[in-house]
Amino acid sequence: MINKSKKASLLLAATILGTTAGSFLVAPSAHAAIESNVVKNDINWDMPSAPAAPSDVNARAGSEQVVLTWAPIDNAKSYDVRRYNVINNTYDSVKANETTVLTTGVTDAVYMDTSVTNGQIYGYVVNAVYGDGQVSQMSMPVIATPMELSGNVKDSIVLQYKSGTTAGTNSSVIQPTFNIMNTSGTPVNLSDIRVRYYFNGGKELTAKNFSAGNISFGSRNIEPNFVSLEKTYKQADSYLELLFNAEAGIIRAGDETGPMTFTIQKNQSGTSQDNDYSYNNSSELTEWNKVAVYYQGDLVWGTEPDLNN
Repeated sequence: MINKSKKASLLLAATILGTTAGSFLVAPSAHAAIESNVVKNDINWDMPSAPAAPSDVNARAGSEQVVLTWAPIDNAKSYDVRRYNVINNTYDSVKANETTVLTTGVTDAVYMDTSVTNGQIYGYVVNAVYGDGQVSQMSMPVIATPMELSGNVKDSIVLQYKSGTTAGTNSSVIQPTFNIMNTSGTPVNLSDIRVRYYFNGGKELTAKNFSAGNISFGSRNIEPNFVSLEKTYKQADSYLELLFNAEAGIIRAGDETGPMTFTIQKNQSGTSQDNDYSYNNSSELTEWNKVAVYYQGDLVWGTEPDLNN
């Protein structure tokens, strides 16, 4: 019977992660899949009479490995770990099929899968086995993409931009389109990327002032944040920051997101975009360095406005 504390299991997980810490710099925490998008005939999620599934399942991908952790269950004898194939390259169409029992009899709430290939997407579920032979329900699935480390990712992110509105118009609408390109030889997690668009007239805006369209991986996987600058400057009093959640997926090596169109509805009209820092009147996608892109917290594309002027 397992009576190990959660602290002990997390310590073991930390030991595993610590021995290969460098391999986790590129790939972040794994991505929680959506139950409704999983083929239930392949994984039996609904077992009402079975004990509860393991919770807090998390996966973290490195180079040629994925480390799984979960909350220990009192009175569990062991755990089974299953891996399934992920269909398509978008997290909003996750499906499970041909589940593979990777291992049984795991006695700690941590498991490292080293039978993975970099750049491939893998899904995992965990169940507990009790001393009386009962088997728990399957956990909610998590997905992860192991990736090889690359020193040039931060030098290989490019942003293209075009505007859907005309310069000089006193419109209350701003409509930029972005295309993020990954010119490196390594896949990039979109959840590692943030985009900032600087403009005037953004104070007191909320997510209700934002909409997104033409997003190949689903607009629900984008989180908009409007941030007001402490002081009002000539070219910007605010910026829109775009964050991508884990289900947004990856930009494969040498690939791009495709055009992503966003609409900002300001609370009042009468403000020309001409002086907005990030605005450009281009009607065709072109590289534009006044929209800032951050990768893992570092500025990797574009320039921030000089907020001293």
